[in-house]
Amino acid sequence: MKVDHIAILVDNLDKSQQWYEKFCDAELVFDDSKYKRMKVDNTYIALISKHHYQHAHIGILVESFDKFPENGKIVKHRDGTTGCYMQDPDGNIVEYIHYSPECKKNMIHD
Repeated sequence: MKVDHIAILVDNLDKSQQWYEKFCDAELVFDDSKYKRMKVDNTYIALISKHHYQHAHIGILVESFDKFPENGKIVKHRDGTTGCYMQDPDGNIVEYIHYSPECKKNMIHD
């Protein structure tokens, strides 16, 4: 498994996008009113609105749905991905994420 993304809570999506473009050389690959996905050299940074989401998280890439852990909460996302969310023993959120073939066509992804 590899880290797919790190999702961080932000107050202002546009302001954060500009900051990550300037200081991290990030490229916007998905954008809506609640979330922006920014490509950096070795992973993605997901800017998530703290006005909509409660928790920051790390995303772990899985190649198939059968790799989702048992007892996780499965969520189909607007960008075509499917996530399975769990808490680690300390309450940190981990998302196991799967990209649909359609999503892979529409988004830069390594």
